[in-house]
Amino acid sequence: FTFRSRKGIRKIMQTWEEKLITAILTQAVEDAKYTGLSKKYLKHKIQAIDWIMSNDPQFSYYCKLLNIEPSYIKNKIKLHTNTRFSKKQKVLVKPIIKMLERKNNEPRCVRV
Repeated sequence: FTFRSRKGIRKIMQTWEEKLITAILTQAVEDAKYTGLSKKYLKHKIQAIDWIMSNDPQFSYYCKLLNIEPSYIKNKIKLHTNTRFSKKQKVLVKPIIKMLERKNNEPRCVRV
């Protein structure tokens, strides 16, 4: 997954802050693509999808710091990444989503 800014592919020298933000965004994309059955990583998958797709202000801010449109990453994920949950994952995910909803007092945007 390569982040493309409005100025083209980001291969320019980055500050340590830009490297950190790039790593955070890259990890979120990787977490959203998780296909295994570990409850720990399924929780990360749910949180990553929610963070990216729910117009979270922090996600938008990080994208803007790197001159990336948030919609670019969202569209890449929608078009090129399978973020769906397998049948086995769905069984494990439902209690995780309920726990996250209770913790934050708000419904998740992740659909199972």
